[in-house]
Amino acid sequence: MNLDKISEERLFQNNTKEEVMRWCQNLQYFHYMRSRGGHNCEGDSFCVYFKYTDREDLINKLQQIGVTLNRLEEGFIAFDPFESYSIDDLDKLKITIAHLSDLEQPQYVEVFGHKAHIWVISGRFEISISGTKDGQTYKVSEEDFQVCQSLETEFDKLGWSAILDEEIKQQIHCVSKEMYPELFE
Repeated sequence: MNLDKISEERLFQNNTKEEVMRWCQNLQYFHYMRSRGGHNCEGDSFCVYFKYTDREDLINKLQQIGVTLNRLEEGFIAFDPFESYSIDDLDKLKITIAHLSDLEQPQYVEVFGHKAHIWVISGRFEISISGTKDGQTYKVSEEDFQVCQSLETEFDKLGWSAILDEEIKQQIHCVSKEMYPELFE
């Protein structure tokens, strides 16, 4: 058993091997991400990472895809997982970008007319797609794949292949050519 890979049984638990292979071979930006399992509260998705250099670059790039970052409004509190909050503070909590704590995480947004999830960390942001068919965000479908293809066309128009963050390909749960070359033959 190769501990650096997800077992075939688990990898193809939600989608057939043929589906996964076709998706992998036809996507240029997005990757099929098999959930890590356990208690992560994450599901399968299609994900892509893009790089940015600083605050202004991030804001500009997100605006190019129709996403505006919101500033933390007065009276709200940036959520800190290491803090305890009173019951009165719960309605005031907002999830912010860790290194830009005056800006809220975009989270669930619309990108070129499609529902997506965006999460920003230092130096990169992730766009993930799941739940297009039925709102079931723990599994991916053919409809999610089609959304990815549509978004990839838009990314090409923007020239975003130059800002792809290739680190995603090294993650065990990322079905990439680097980790699962047999699925790209």
